[in-house]
Amino acid sequence: MKPSDQGLLRHLTLVVVIKLALITALWWAFIRDAKVTVDPGAMAAQVVAPASTKQHTTSGETHGQ
Repeated sequence: MKPSDQGLLRHLTLVVVIKLALITALWWAFIRDAKVTVDPGAMAAQVVAPASTKQHTTSGETHGQ
């Protein structure tokens, strides 16, 4: 490796380490304690529910007819 390549590698490694540290700090500060409660009955109803039969339109006409 050339000395300039080693400098670039060191710089990129430092940038990646700093980004990972910042992402970890942000996660620790804002997301770590966030909890999502899931109602098992509502989740089961959502999973078992039949697919919607309504067709989406963009110009007011139904597609596939």
